[in-house]
Amino acid sequence: MKIDAHVHFWRLARSVNTALTPDMHAIYRDCEPEELTPVLDAAGVDGVVAVQASETLGENLFMAGLAERFDWIVGIVGWLDPGSPALAEEIAALSGIPKMKGVRPVRDDNHTIAWFLDRDLEPGWRMLAHSGLAVDLLVQDWRELPLAAELASRYPEGRFILDHVGKPDIAGGAFQDWACMIGDVAALPNVYCKFSGMMGCAGAEATVETLRPWFDHVVDRFGPQRVLWASDWPPLLLTSDYAKWASLSDALVSARDDLEPAAIFGGTAARVYSL
Repeated sequence: MKIDAHVHFWRLARSVNTALTPDMHAIYRDCEPEELTPVLDAAGVDGVVAVQASETLGENLFMAGLAERFDWIVGIVGWLDPGSPALAEEIAALSGIPKMKGVRPVRDDNHTIAWFLDRDLEPGWRMLAHSGLAVDLLVQDWRELPLAAELASRYPEGRFILDHVGKPDIAGGAFQDWACMIGDVAALPNVYCKFSGMMGCAGAEATVETLRPWFDHVVDRFGPQRVLWASDWPPLLLTSDYAKWASLSDALVSARDDLEPAAIFGGTAARVYSL
C-alpha cells in the first residue's frame, strides 16, 4: 500500500480548529474526505493516517466517525493531554477504537513545546510511552528540536514521530544548525520522521533541487526504515497542491538508488503505526 501518513480533516461549524484563521484563504473552509478521495486516487495513494486538528477529546470521535465511513482512513492520530487527571481512562477509551494508532499532544497549537518537559507531566508521558500508541511531535520550528530529543530520550520505551522534518527554514537556507539538531534527534532509535511539510518551509517555488539537501540529510540520518512520506493536506494547499508534492517526492526518492521506496511510501508508516 502507498500510505499518506499525515492528513487533516475539519468542519468549520464545529468551531474547534483554533489554528485556522480567515486569512488562510485556501483552507479556511470545510476540508473533508469527500474532497480528498479523487486526489488520492489520482496520486495512487491507498490509505491515509488522519491526524488531530483540534485540541479536544471530541476530535477523537470526529475522526473515528470519519474512519468508519471511509475505509481508506487506515489510521488515526488523536489528541490527548499528558497532564489530564483522567489520562488513564482516556487512553483506555482511545485504545478501544480499532483505527486509533497514536496521539499528538498539543497545547495552544504548540507555539512552543517547552511544556513537554514539565516534570509534573512525567507520569503522563510514561503512561503514553507504555500505552502502545505512537506519539507524534509537532515542533513550532527547527529551533525546538533539542526539546523533542530530550523528551524522546527520557522515554526510550515510547515511539515518537517527528512531524514535518522538524520544520526547517528551507526558504532562508538555514541548513547547518537544523542539520546538527535533527541529527541528534535521529540518533535516538525510538524516533521516526515524517517526510512532509517541506513545501510550507520552502515556499511555492521550491524545486527538487531546492529540497534535495534537506531530504537527503533526513534519510541519511534516519534511514528509510524510519522515514514516513506524508502530504500534510490540506495545509499543503497554502503553498502547493497534492499532485505537485507527490511528484517532487517521487523525484527525490527515485534519485537515490540506496533507498527503499516501499518503506518510505508506506512500509514504515504501516509498521510504526501498526496499521
